[in-house]
Amino acid sequence: MILTPHLLIGATIGAKTHNLGLIIMLGLLSHLILDRIPHWDYPNPGISNFKKTKDLKRFIFDLLKIVIDGVVGIIIVFLLVRKTDLRLDIRNLIFILLGIIFATLPDIFLFFSFTVLSPEISRKIINFHNKFFHCKKEGHRITFLNLTTEIIVIFLAILVFFS
Repeated sequence: MILTPHLLIGATIGAKTHNLGLIIMLGLLSHLILDRIPHWDYPNPGISNFKKTKDLKRFIFDLLKIVIDGVVGIIIVFLLVRKTDLRLDIRNLIFILLGIIFATLPDIFLFFSFTVLSPEISRKIINFHNKFFHCKKEGHRITFLNLTTEIIVIFLAILVFFS
C-alpha cells in the first residue's frame, strides 16, 4: 500500500483513540491489514538495492516518490484537522501524530533496513515484513482491484475521521 492510506488511517486512529496503547496496537495492526489486502505499491529499486548499487541518482528518485506521497498524505491530514475542532487541542494533534507514526512504522523500519542497517538485521526485517505484511499481489502493476482498494481505504479513513 502506498504511504497516503497508511497516514490517513493512522491519523484517524489517533483522532478517535486517545489511548497510547491502543494507538500503538491499532496503528501496527492497521499496517498489517492494509498490506495484506490487494493493493498497489510503486517500485523503489533505487532504495531496495541501494546497498548493492550505491546508485545515488536512483535512490534520490525513489526517495522523492516517497516524499511526494507522504506530503500528499500529510496535506490531506492537515486539511481534515483544519475542518474539525481537533486543531484546538494540542493533545489531539499529538495523538494524530502518534497514530501516523505507528501506522507507518513497519515501512520506516523497512526503509532503514534497505539503507543503513547491517545485512543480518536487514535480512530479518525484510523477511519479516514480506512474510507478515504483504499479500500476494501482481507486483507493481496498477490493476483495477489494487487501485480501487487504495481509493476505498482513503475514502473510509476520511469518512471515519469526520464521524
